[in-house]
Amino acid sequence: MTNVLPTAETVVVVSAFALIYMLVLLKKTLQGKFDLYDFLMLSMVAIIPAGFTLFPRLGYLVSHLTGVVFPFVVMFGALFLVVFAFMHNMTARLHRLERQNCALIQEQSLMALELKAKESGRSDG
Repeated sequence: MTNVLPTAETVVVVSAFALIYMLVLLKKTLQGKFDLYDFLMLSMVAIIPAGFTLFPRLGYLVSHLTGVVFPFVVMFGALFLVVFAFMHNMTARLHRLERQNCALIQEQSLMALELKAKESGRSDG
């Protein structure tokens, strides 16, 4: 197992990015622009690289256990997993909203027909 540690500059840059990104996400979550699930999934974009940078031995251990030579390959694999899970959830939400939208349009059309029938019934009588 290789024991190459990240440089101080790398740790500072990754830590600064993670802190700023997490604060922006937290602010948007508190404003109601994101729900808790979105916050957790989007925060993984900062947490996973920070974990591999701040705890390099853990990254090497995970890469060794998975049989991958370079830890960054495992890190990018984990990031792709997070992205695909997030996209799957967004697709499911989109389809649910489409079905709900269709049902609401049908309900509105039925109510408009019902209202039109009542109005024509009053004008005839």
